[in-house]
Amino acid sequence: MPRRLPREMHIFPEDFPQALERLKEASGLTWTELARRLGTNSLTLRRWRSGVRPNALHLLALQDLAASLDLAHLLPVVRGCHAGQ
Repeated sequence: MPRRLPREMHIFPEDFPQALERLKEASGLTWTELARRLGTNSLTLRRWRSGVRPNALHLLALQDLAASLDLAHLLPVVRGCHAGQ
């Protein structure tokens, strides 16, 4: 079973809300369409935009979507999800 890193070792970029805005603009998707493609809803995206952190599954979905649109470079790297990263 993977070990969890101490909370202080988790690194979550402070500019995540801005990166999400950049991804949305570059993709040409609406917030509703972006939410649908991520398997969530507009309210959740609004929370992320206000600074609430997405869970690991949503981060993976977001990274996959960005990669499929050739926009992965717009998302910050999130480190510390698993030991060894």
